[in-house]
Amino acid sequence: MKLRTLMLFLLAAFTLTVWADKSANLRNYLYNNVYTSRVTSVKVTGTQVTVEGVVDGEDGSYVLVEATPADNVTEDTAFAHCTALTGKKFKVTLSRYASYDGYNYDRALSKWAIASTSGGRDSLVSYARYADEVAAISSPAALKPVSKKGVGAGLGDTYMHDLDSLDAKNITCNIVITTLIAQSPIFAHSVEYSYGGKTYYIDGGAIAEWDRHLTYYQQRDIAVSAIILVTPSASDGTLSHVFCHPDYNGGYYSMPNMTTMESINAYAAIINYLASRYNGSGHGRIEHWIMHNEVDMGTTWTNMGSPAEPVYIDEYVKSMRLCYNIVRQYDQHAFILGSYTHDWTVGAGGYSCKNMLEQTVQYSTREGDFHWGVAAHPYPQDLSKPEFWKNDKQSTGSQNSPYVTFKNLEVINEWILDPAHFYNGSEKRALFLSENGTNSPSYSDKDLALQAAGACWAWKKANALKGIDAIMWHNWMDNRVEDGLRIGLHFFPDDETHPGGRKPVWYVWRAAGTALEDSIMNPYMSVMGLGSWNDIFLLVEASGRTFVPNYSYVMEAEDYDQGGRGVAYDGRMETAGSAYRTDVDGVSLEQRSTASNGWDIADMGAAWNSYDLGKWVDADKRIISRAMAQENWGSWFTYSFEAAAHIVADIYVHFGQAWGKYGKAAGKGWAPSDSTYRIEHEPSLNWPRHYAGAVVVSLDGVNLITTQTARPLVPETFQARGTNFNTIAADKSKWTSTLTGGALSTDTLWLWSKANVNGSLVYNQEPDYSRVHLAPGQHVLKIASLCGAWTFDCIKVDCYQPTGVTTVERAVPSPLKAWGGMGAVHVESDKPARVFSITGRLMGTTASALQVPAGIYIVTTGSEHKKVMVR
Repeated sequence: MKLRTLMLFLLAAFTLTVWADKSANLRNYLYNNVYTSRVTSVKVTGTQVTVEGVVDGEDGSYVLVEATPADNVTEDTAFAHCTALTGKKFKVTLSRYASYDGYNYDRALSKWAIASTSGGRDSLVSYARYADEVAAISSPAALKPVSKKGVGAGLGDTYMHDLDSLDAKNITCNIVITTLIAQSPIFAHSVEYSYGGKTYYIDGGAIAEWDRHLTYYQQRDIAVSAIILVTPSASDGTLSHVFCHPDYNGGYYSMPNMTTMESINAYAAIINYLASRYNGSGHGRIEHWIMHNEVDMGTTWTNMGSPAEPVYIDEYVKSMRLCYNIVRQYDQHAFILGSYTHDWTVGAGGYSCKNMLEQTVQYSTREGDFHWGVAAHPYPQDLSKPEFWKNDKQSTGSQNSPYVTFKNLEVINEWILDPAHFYNGSEKRALFLSENGTNSPSYSDKDLALQAAGACWAWKKANALKGIDAIMWHNWMDNRVEDGLRIGLHFFPDDETHPGGRKPVWYVWRAAGTALEDSIMNPYMSVMGLGSWNDIFLLVEASGRTFVPNYSYVMEAEDYDQGGRGVAYDGRMETAGSAYRTDVDGVSLEQRSTASNGWDIADMGAAWNSYDLGKWVDADKRIISRAMAQENWGSWFTYSFEAAAHIVADIYVHFGQAWGKYGKAAGKGWAPSDSTYRIEHEPSLNWPRHYAGAVVVSLDGVNLITTQTARPLVPETFQARGTNFNTIAADKSKWTSTLTGGALSTDTLWLWSKANVNGSLVYNQEPDYSRVHLAPGQHVLKIASLCGAWTFDCIKVDCYQPTGVTTVERAVPSPLKAWGGMGAVHVESDKPARVFSITGRLMGTTASALQVPAGIYIVTTGSEHKKVMVR
């Protein structure tokens, strides 16, 4: 027993070493290696394979390598199937079928590369390339569903008829291929089928049932996406080891085995049978092929052991390619879809969905592209909790969001719409939300309403996002074996009160995309606390300094154009700012894990208890100006950007306060005196105490008005030791107003810490500057602190399409006679003028006077515009 355990341990260790080496080789192959030789074209006719390419190397021996799915181009040093090459350019034509290990192998499944044979070993000198074209056997017309609405896997007459009631045009179906094929006639109705020179037997009874279902769907123009699954045990036990991956060590399903010619032939046989039968030629149609299930949770749902991610994805791409090169012969509109969970970057199941997608893009770049897409499962983070709009805190607008759920579908929508991810750089890939739903924890009215509300959100968002092609609700009916979940459109079939009955979510799903949609869905907005359906949409974070509407941009503090006086007055962390940029003399850059880019400006200002600028209005009397005070105690940094169109922006300052620094500056400050300093015209103003942590932001030289309406009465009533600070800061009834005449008026943004707590970097929940108009062209944003100490991480700019009011250049004078008075907007105009609030709300139309609350308004006649303030 001990010997066996030792042997298993050594085998496992050897396997891990092999996987590690292969992983490194694959990464080099995909990202680092530079090959100047290349295969330029692979065309497959009914009888031949023609490969063209260019050899770019010194004199030597080169061969054209054929790599079957069982071969590993990054590992093999003696390829079994090679053709000698002569000359720089080559065109090699071979028979399409070859006898390998007793099978009549279809070379359409192979990829082709160039290798050097110098030194007695085969060395890859080009990327491998799959077939660009495979001769068509049948060519059905494209099916374009009239709606994105769909339903997850189900079978039976009740299910089929329910699709009619729901008017669903997209469905998934689970096809477990290991239950359909055998090496002997074991089925009650066995159908003989030959492929690759081998005779198999198909389960005719199961196929007849699939014929019935798929014909029904085709007659109703319902697009079918078949989920191809491989169980570790086949109906024919002699095929279990043939289909199951040799490294399988648990889980519901296995990665297909493609390590031998026997396994490749059996896998290709059943795929070819299904593709040739379900191409719309009389038995129904499978439009798209979802390869396996949730591969980023590979150990559970598509198991091949626990290899490194590059090794796993390499095998997965081989499976996708094998299916693709078969099914496209029978349907040139078919897509291959990869199946992924909601774990976008978190990698909870061992692999990262986003990483796997990026690697698949890289395979397409290196080995020739193919029509693959994404079958995503954006369930809530916790499948049992329906209120994802509240609970999914790790589902953000960032492309690095840990999760993609119904809350932030914009992230995967943006990924699929990125031209860098397009098929051959020109065609958007398919994106199906092929399995998703919200749970009703119980059958109480409240829980059923929450489930239905989630479905409203999911539909409204998925239907609006252009990158999403379909959304299939899972499950059709609640299922007792789904870990206690009730995510179906119907009650449990054995429910005591409503056996198999329709849940409220069913009526929501029926209404989706119909004239009933708003009347059924709008009442659920109150369940989620929404003012309108527009509230469900997020801005996706984009990179760069060219801003366009409907995106969010982050300008990192450390990426400033120019700046000054950001000097530290105490010890810095060990990492020097010069590790990020070399021109940081006098600026305290600090590496910090909580910062958005890993760096921040650690101190926005110099020492709070000295004046060392050396500038004076009157040196003898120690009098300084406000500008001198700000220059001494504060710091400033500028950030240039371009607005590509008219934009209305909300701006957030991402900052943090260190109580140990802020408490001293705001609690005590540095008192003015005849021997220290006095502010001109404000001789008693304790500048560091009054402006500790305060900041001013300007756009193109004009200070912006903040959204703050009040601030705590600190430092006015504040003790340095912090005993009453938190009490004062928490009692908003005792805050001091920053409004003038009831309107926003201050350009000072007040920031404060929490006593005795050195908190992390935060954004305010509401923008610090709202509805800032950006005209097309170049702009400069300047952030200037009035006094340290605080930490500056970044500025976030949310960009929106202007609505309601036409944006005009600020420098253009307006001839419109309009002004603000006490409680009213006044207009002198020959034609009526519309009055909008600063948030874009139409307040009314007038040619004389319109009563409105205090605030800032835009008055426009269509051709003339003017901003006025009402007190």
